[in-house]
Amino acid sequence: MHSLIQLSIVVLLLPLLSFVILIFFNRRLPRRGDFIGVGILGTAFAISAYIFWSVIVQTYDPAFRVAWDFTWIDLGKVPGIGPLQIKMGIVIDNLTAIMLAMVTLISLLVHLYSTGYMAGDKNYGRYFAFLGIFTFSMLGIVLSDNLFSIYIFWELVGLSSYLLIGFFFEKDSAADAQKKAFLANRVGDIGMWLGILILYSQFHTFSFEQIYANLAAGKFAMSNAWLTAAGLLLFMGCVGKSAQFPLHIWLPDAMEGPTPVSALIHAATMVAAGVYFVARIFVLLTPDALHVIAFIGAFTAFMAATIAITQNDIKRVLAYSTVSQLGYMVLGLGVGAYSAALFHLVTHAFFKACLFLGSGAIIHAMHHEQDMRWMGGLRKHMPWTFATFTLATLALAGLPLTSGFMSKDAILAGAIGFANVEGGGVYYLIPALGFFSAMLTAFYMGRQIWLVFFGESRTHLKPADNHHHGHDAHSAHGAHDDHHGAHEVHEVSWNMRAPLVILAVLSVFIVYSPNPLDGAEGWFMKMIRTPATVVGPANHNCAALPAQTTSPLMAEALPAVETHVATDAHAVSEVEHAAAKGEHAFADPRQAEIAHAAHAAHFPAIYISSIMVVLGISFAGIVFVFRIIDPDKTAEAIRPLYLFSLNKWYWDEIYQATFIKGSVLLSKILSWFDTNVIDGIVNGVAVLVRNLAFANNSFDKYVVDGLVNFTAFSVNTTGAVLRKLQTGKVQTYVALLLVVLFGYFVFYFTRLIY
Repeated sequence: MHSLIQLSIVVLLLPLLSFVILIFFNRRLPRRGDFIGVGILGTAFAISAYIFWSVIVQTYDPAFRVAWDFTWIDLGKVPGIGPLQIKMGIVIDNLTAIMLAMVTLISLLVHLYSTGYMAGDKNYGRYFAFLGIFTFSMLGIVLSDNLFSIYIFWELVGLSSYLLIGFFFEKDSAADAQKKAFLANRVGDIGMWLGILILYSQFHTFSFEQIYANLAAGKFAMSNAWLTAAGLLLFMGCVGKSAQFPLHIWLPDAMEGPTPVSALIHAATMVAAGVYFVARIFVLLTPDALHVIAFIGAFTAFMAATIAITQNDIKRVLAYSTVSQLGYMVLGLGVGAYSAALFHLVTHAFFKACLFLGSGAIIHAMHHEQDMRWMGGLRKHMPWTFATFTLATLALAGLPLTSGFMSKDAILAGAIGFANVEGGGVYYLIPALGFFSAMLTAFYMGRQIWLVFFGESRTHLKPADNHHHGHDAHSAHGAHDDHHGAHEVHEVSWNMRAPLVILAVLSVFIVYSPNPLDGAEGWFMKMIRTPATVVGPANHNCAALPAQTTSPLMAEALPAVETHVATDAHAVSEVEHAAAKGEHAFADPRQAEIAHAAHAAHFPAIYISSIMVVLGISFAGIVFVFRIIDPDKTAEAIRPLYLFSLNKWYWDEIYQATFIKGSVLLSKILSWFDTNVIDGIVNGVAVLVRNLAFANNSFDKYVVDGLVNFTAFSVNTTGAVLRKLQTGKVQTYVALLLVVLFGYFVFYFTRLIY
């Protein structure tokens, strides 16, 4: 076994060890065992950093890949199927190495931050145990080399999020939020499982590499439409986990969990899982499937941004921001900007974790006030939080010199290139929504900065009957006096401040590329290359080509490198034949066109995006700083639009009126049908059977038993009479004979006379 595989197994199991220790023994440990959680995650990050260094820095090979698997279940020969084995395995490539480092680092920082934020909570130890199982579940997704293994950890992530979102289960809102998240994800997961079954029905394997190799060799016996359907069903898993329309509704309500959990969910674990999964299945997605994915991502990015501009809860603004940014990532994958989408996944993880932890610091300092309307002037009291929060905000808005600028603009360039290659028309809606969402992002984040950190404190303006604890009020800090004016706002402690600083530093461009205008010159875009698709627009049986392309934003194509490790002999020969002929890496030639068009659109995308960002921030300043436009009067003037945004496009109400009430109505109809039809039939049959049984019993009792009993009575009576006659005396028999003869003669002579 490769040493990196062994180390990755250790990384995977360490958070599970943390969970086991803390869930059973936290009450017997000092500080409820928080130091064990932090220490174990620190060790996991150290090992992950070593794997990252070995793979990304030392090897520096875009095609690096090591894998290991073993037979988990062997059912032998199954009739109609043949040999049936389920394997489990681990794969380490560049993307895995990066994700391992990212997940363990953010989880470590969340653990450290939580030692301050959650200190004194009555379920403090249980909280750290849940963080461990959450991290373990996400690492399992990152390391899995097959669909079945990913699905197992996928469901574990769902369970972990359920436990953490509803951590304050005493509150109805938290209990409702955890159920909403769990049920919304079940919808997506059912679709994902159906997609897995379609692929398994064709290839009898869950392995990514074997599926790709068989697709490459043209062994998908079903139609191209079925392959598109399989891809979209698999994408449903992403729609649920990464909160894309129409299953986006759960993520904002997930704010009911502790704020550090929000940072973990929105940055490195649950929502990242969906985008990561689409990246893993990118090779088998047909052009039609990618088109659907691109439009869903673009719409989600726009819709969530329009909702965020009117939200007043500091965490809810960031939640809708996450939904919008995830839309960008999905959009990027849909238009073929593979590297850019994953680049944004990583950069977003750091600045969004910084923003959520920063919001937690603000909520902590404000004694659990979460409404931005009653904040203000915090930059004077919380300089470290202000500086880190602002830097992360600039990265989210996409200003130059930040990581978000490079990754988001790479996606937008890919969207322009995609629209150009597809012939424009409705496809231009994708980059248009992307650019407009960038302006809205700058506006609502500018609004948040102005309301929270600038001006004077507005705590005293808060209506007296509106004093209430925020989402984390059930933590130990909920015991603080709710009247904020009675407390001096101050900077948070070092264990909450240090993660903010680290995450803010990771939001600067230099971490990823020496050129602040072009992420393609950095290590990430060079190491994460767009894989070749194995399906073309016309014929799903076209040859699989064993090469990778460069990132769409790379100026020159790098030499093709072999990526598909086919275990099937025929698939291997197909791949080798294509490689020997030097065929192009793309089965779909439009992929190459999009890559070139995206590169050509790079600087136009930068210019347009920068203009939109400046407009968004400027408009926020005009409204909330200089008050040239009064926000209250404007909201009143456009009240229908304002309420439309404030009420989240009424999606909850629409779902309540349709799916939920429809489900309730359907359940009532089914209940009536069950009670009156099914139960009626069953009860009717029961009555009929009971009556038949009664009739049968009566017939048996009075007829059958009557005949039997009458026969017995007759025999018994006859026997009794005959016993009287059988005396054994000759005289008696002679007398009886004379009586009989007398009777006979009387009868005979009577007939003669008459």
